[in-house]
Amino acid sequence: MKKWLLLFLAICFLFTSGTIPGPSAPDTSQGYAFTDKVVLAYYYIWFKESSFLKSPEDGGSSERFAGLHPVVGAYNSWEPAIIEKHMQQMNRARIDALAVSWEYEPQEYGRNGTLDIIYEKAVDHNLKITVDYEKGRMPLDTVYHDLSYFLNRYKDHPAMLKVEGCPVVMVWTAYNHTPAEWQGIFDKLEKAGIIAFPIMSGSYQYGKGKAYLGPFRALEEYTLVDIEDCQLADFMKTMRGHIDDYNQTEGFKNGKPAQHHATISPGYDETRNAGRKSDKGGFNGAGWKDRTKFGTNYPDDPAGAYYRGTFEAAMASNPDWLHISTFNELAEFSHIEATYEHGYKYLDLTAEFVREFKAGK
Repeated sequence: MKKWLLLFLAICFLFTSGTIPGPSAPDTSQGYAFTDKVVLAYYYIWFKESSFLKSPEDGGSSERFAGLHPVVGAYNSWEPAIIEKHMQQMNRARIDALAVSWEYEPQEYGRNGTLDIIYEKAVDHNLKITVDYEKGRMPLDTVYHDLSYFLNRYKDHPAMLKVEGCPVVMVWTAYNHTPAEWQGIFDKLEKAGIIAFPIMSGSYQYGKGKAYLGPFRALEEYTLVDIEDCQLADFMKTMRGHIDDYNQTEGFKNGKPAQHHATISPGYDETRNAGRKSDKGGFNGAGWKDRTKFGTNYPDDPAGAYYRGTFEAAMASNPDWLHISTFNELAEFSHIEATYEHGYKYLDLTAEFVREFKAGK
């Protein structure tokens, strides 16, 4: 009897003192599990309103955006209201994370300041953020300084993209340094207390990709423009094979297994960009992929044919993550951002692909 009385009194005390424990909040500090399926999109923050509005005679670059009108209007990338509207579109597309095209700029309103706004806005939209560091080709001291700045500034931010507690960082043009040099940078960061999850961005073909597994935890090919459509699925399966071979021989033994990240893209057109012109066109030309075609047309969805084709090629390789190239690289016409020309079509196609990817179909 005494035991039951004591238990009853204890329960009464907890209720009256207000200390009875409720359900604990989920721990998000570790980020994604290694096996989670994640969808990431490239996000560009260099746009100025004048890029859309000025005529070439006035020094503007409006010819690069001819026939392209974002639903949000001509915009400055650093405006909080524009970032808010973009994130609403990202939520509609069911995107998980952003790789923000970034390089270190100390100015208050440079890319550092814009990145601060993006991180703060991302919290309300349940988006995770990392950078696609654009200066991987720079001297090693510069690279270490910039990555150290980024990781120290954001590693504990609630919107930081993490895998198993490790902050993710993507590096563009990583092939300009050897795998050993990259390992040296990441070892130095680790000694400073930061164990990162590095991704080699857009360098798989140029950098003899698989050699960089070890320093980098994933390899990625940013643009598919130099790969013939009929070869794309096999190309991605080859990437998957390199990851599997590495994991079986080294990755799980050293505690740093790698992931296979596959790229999908709605199209590509850089023929209007100075310095990138070519008279070839199409495959191996001046960077051009017709949105309405992928090998043979998809007659029931001509405007999304290339996007759907890249998605199916990616899925054939059993990807761990999908990379969308891009949300808003308007200068290369690889955007899924809503425009008056296509409406919300590519956002809704993305949402369809995300559901299928995460369902494991």
